[in-house]
Amino acid sequence: MSLGIRLLLILCLLAALGGMGMCDDVLAASSTRDVLASQILSLLAEGRPANYEGCNIVGDLNLSALPGARVNSTLTLVNCTVDRAGFSGVTVEKDINLAGTTFGVVSFDQAVFLERAYLGAASFRNASFTGAVFRQPVIFDWALFHGPVSFVDARFEKDASFNGVDFQEADFNYSAFESYSFFAQSRFSANAGFSDVTFAGSSDFTSAVFLANANFLRSRFDGGVSFMDASFAGPSQFGLVKFQGLSSFGNATFIGDANYALARFSDAAYFSEAKFLGTALFGLTKFEDIASFQKASFGGDLILKSAQISTFLMDDGRYGPNARITLNDSSFDRLKVHWSEIENHVVWDPGSYLALVNNYRNLGWSRDEDDCYYQYRYLDQQHKSPGWSKFIDILAWFSCGYGVRPSYAVAWSLLTILFFALIFWRGDGIRRSSKPLQGPAEQDSVPERATLRNALFFSTMIFLSQGPIDFLPLGRHRYYVIIEGIFGWLLLALFLVTLGKVMIR
Repeated sequence: MSLGIRLLLILCLLAALGGMGMCDDVLAASSTRDVLASQILSLLAEGRPANYEGCNIVGDLNLSALPGARVNSTLTLVNCTVDRAGFSGVTVEKDINLAGTTFGVVSFDQAVFLERAYLGAASFRNASFTGAVFRQPVIFDWALFHGPVSFVDARFEKDASFNGVDFQEADFNYSAFESYSFFAQSRFSANAGFSDVTFAGSSDFTSAVFLANANFLRSRFDGGVSFMDASFAGPSQFGLVKFQGLSSFGNATFIGDANYALARFSDAAYFSEAKFLGTALFGLTKFEDIASFQKASFGGDLILKSAQISTFLMDDGRYGPNARITLNDSSFDRLKVHWSEIENHVVWDPGSYLALVNNYRNLGWSRDEDDCYYQYRYLDQQHKSPGWSKFIDILAWFSCGYGVRPSYAVAWSLLTILFFALIFWRGDGIRRSSKPLQGPAEQDSVPERATLRNALFFSTMIFLSQGPIDFLPLGRHRYYVIIEGIFGWLLLALFLVTLGKVMIR
């Protein structure tokens, strides 16, 4: 008799003496690759553990047929193959380990797991966990779902880990995660449904990939959430979602439209370096804390219509050539982005532009305030119908840049002086007075015809309302003197007012 058989008989004898049924367990573990499902059910019905590894389970493993639909001993199926299995309505009172097992059609609907459930690296062709309850931590890490899977109304009372899981169509609608939930590096090849879900603890979707629709409509993230480096190939729906704790979408990529309409961020929202290739909709969104969009990219429109914003950081953002920023009816306490970065993208709305002007004034960014106000007046002028109001706006534009460009008044002043000097020179309109001023500079004889230098001097003095007494205008040029004097008074007044406004500020 071989040593192995002797040891086996000794173990069976000890099990029989102790009443523990160990012999059957060892036989089960050492059986052939094919194991009858009825054999496993018999062990579980007797309250004995069933532990199998690398076996092919033949038949329908329907645990719902157990007495009271309860499993009160451990069940271990590691790297096994199960074509059909049923856990519907079953209460599993001990740890269950289904790691690496391949399931065909399996239902866990309304099942209750009172202890730990480990399904890491398991494979499911067609599975359903509708209404399932996990009272202790559950692990699905690196599992593979070849077909649609439903977790509708499922409840996870402890940690739920789905790291690296490969989903096809996944439906988590109306489920509840009462502790931590982990979906890092998970992949959703078809639609991902997370609407009306409660995430009570911290949630982690870092580097998750959504290749179709990602629907988080009306869900709650009460413990903070991370979508860092996540990728959304299709439309992403976060409308009416309530975010509490830090919400991070840093470096996330939104290839389809991103919809956050009516969402609420009670704490900081981090979208820095995120890439929005489609429309980024934040209409009626409420940011109660800092919202950081620094270095974010917008290939499509950024819509903040009627949003309520506390502090919004948009420094160093990048915008596509046709990207538009809509701020209509939005309210913000602090919007930190230089006007030069967004001036070609803000959609025209008088209230939005004036709000931006006030924003820059409160930030103390005088140059941005002036540039934004200038653009506001310019666009406002373009939208006016022809009339006196439009004419005055055009005059204000040319003369002093709507009161924020002192250089305009200086330029027009120099042009005015030069223009009238040319008139006086070409028209031979000035002559030396009969009583010229005496002095070393005036000893040279003055020609009958005034030089261009004389004309420039005369025009400058007239512009400054201090006409020289040693030169007199002739004929109609006396009226030109009056006209230049009026222009000089107006332009000097505009220059002083505009310069005073800039210097005082």
